[in-house]
Formats: sequence, structure tokens, C-alpha cells
Amino acid sequence: MRKQPERDGFVDELYLAGERAPTGTYKQIGSSREVRLDSDDFLPASLDGRVACYVRVANTWSQMQAREAPPPGVLAVKV
Repeated sequence: MRKQPERDGFVDELYLAGERAPTGTYKQIGSSREVRLDSDDFLPASLDGRVACYVRVANTWSQMQAREAPPPGVLAVKV
């Protein structure tokens, strides 16, 4: 069985192409590519001869823009 790669102390959730990753949105490091996994699945290769490294993204711009803006004069507070 394949041994889990070592992680460095700078990034908590660094995933390599071919690794099984939990549901979520991932950004490829060094690229603008984003991958969305709807269920636990394997992250895709970059197909450019380099090892694709991914970091998990909490919210994408499209998710933030989709949120409804509060009415004027109302302060939005995240609880």
C-alpha cells in the first residue's frame, strides 16, 4: 500500500494529485485551476508533467458573491 506523503509545517491541508481528498473546493498551487469535489474523491493530475499540489479553499469568489448583500444601513455580522 502507498505510504502517505510527508507534510510540512506551513500548510495544514496540502494534497497531491492522485490523493483521496474530502468533499470541498481545492485550488491548484501555482495555477488558477479550481477543482470542486462533491464527494470524497481523488484529485486530478495536471497533465503538464508536473506534480499538481492542491490546497483546500474555504470559500470561492463565486460562493462569496452569491451571498445576498445586507440592506443599506444594516451591519452584517458573522456569528
